[in-house]
Amino acid sequence: MLPTDWQLPMRALLQRYPELRTLLEERGIRCNECFIADRETLAGVAAMHHIDLQSLLADWEARRAADLSR
Repeated sequence: MLPTDWQLPMRALLQRYPELRTLLEERGIRCNECFIADRETLAGVAAMHHIDLQSLLADWEARRAADLSR
């Protein structure tokens, strides 16, 4: 299950959820290097990079489930 705080600014999300950083980097998105990560949400990042938010959330949920099952 996805965390309930996924609407926090990206920098906070990336610190709490390292698997999200990897997921974004696989798509060529390097939020940890961007100054806007202090203000932008995951929804904003998805829109900015033309990524379907629901698909990204589904991928994140699958990644978290796989990590938790290990």
